[in-house]
Amino acid sequence: MIVLRFGCRKGPRGATPKLALVLMLLLLRWSLAAPATAIAGDLDYPPTNYVLRSIDGTQVIGHSHITVTPGAGDLFTVRGEYHFLNGDYDIDETTLRGNSDQDPSRLVRTHHVFYHADGSLDRESRADVAAGTGSCTIYENGRPQVSSAQLKFPDDTFAGDAVIVPLHRFLRTGGAGAESVTFHDFNCIPGPQILKVTASSSPPAPWTYYPGELVRVNVEPDFGWINVVIAPFLPRIQAWFDPREGWFFVGGESSRYYKGLKYMMVRATAAGPEIKAAPTPEFRAEPTPQAQPSS
Repeated sequence: MIVLRFGCRKGPRGATPKLALVLMLLLLRWSLAAPATAIAGDLDYPPTNYVLRSIDGTQVIGHSHITVTPGAGDLFTVRGEYHFLNGDYDIDETTLRGNSDQDPSRLVRTHHVFYHADGSLDRESRADVAAGTGSCTIYENGRPQVSSAQLKFPDDTFAGDAVIVPLHRFLRTGGAGAESVTFHDFNCIPGPQILKVTASSSPPAPWTYYPGELVRVNVEPDFGWINVVIAPFLPRIQAWFDPREGWFFVGGESSRYYKGLKYMMVRATAAGPEIKAAPTPEFRAEPTPQAQPSS
């Protein structure tokens, strides 16, 4: 810790109050500029815009926005909106409980809805921990094809954009380097599944799409010795975090859904490309109600 000591050396009349005022303004400016993610907690995450690129990074294909909103009690909702230039879009809402080292975040429920450019439903996924249910729906000619199951959710289960939470905790508590962490992820592949995944980090290094030395985290399904056979067919995630900003999530590579569009997302900066989004359709079909688990 660096302690700054200021003596009250006498000078011209009024100099000391002016100096104190200047110092107060500088401290206020510093506090406002400090990254919000430097505050301890899993969900200290300001609203953030991202640019969506093709998986090879050569084309801008859309934009996204992630917010974390506190609710009643110790509930928080992580909301991700993804808008692609072809008009397709999706909305991902995941509710977590807890937000501190003494009370780690845990999944409560998640609902991810995917829309076609005309506003009609493409597919959706849903999970409710208290009810122990998970469902995955694909719409064919407007008719829902529902796959549902009764599931047992481990305490370290996450879903959707909330997967950022255990990765951020892993890094800010000292996981950078060759170490790894294991947790669970709810996903539709294509039916409802809870996957055991392992996240491992790499040493800080440059990334073409964002300034500074960043830490990359690879998230892969963990099936032990059969990984060689099954893992290539399952979702993978790569995420980049900035250690200079409290391990802020600045980008990643993923897929829209199982066997769906693969894309890259990069935190938007002042010098980033201009995004001209397609207009949001006026018509929006309502998602299906909570599907009952199949017997």
